[in-house]
Amino acid sequence: MVCAGGGDVKSACNGDSGGPLNCQREDGIWEVEGIASFVSSRGCNTYKKPTVFTRVSAYIDWINEVGASSSATPTPTQGLFLPH
Repeated sequence: MVCAGGGDVKSACNGDSGGPLNCQREDGIWEVEGIASFVSSRGCNTYKKPTVFTRVSAYIDWINEVGASSSATPTPTQGLFLPH
């Protein structure tokens, strides 16, 4: 896990889970470093309460393995509609 925010930075809010923590490298390229996991129980945009992210680098091997084994574009299927 990695924490980001705190200080004068506002924290994430309920519903932000799954969102990215994007960081810009020195060469200008942006990377996803974390995925929002949970926020402060004090509520949204709380000062000095960082947001906790799952560290993407801890799962990069799994992400590459799963991503490589799936088709690039899933085939859509027709849904079943059941009237009330």
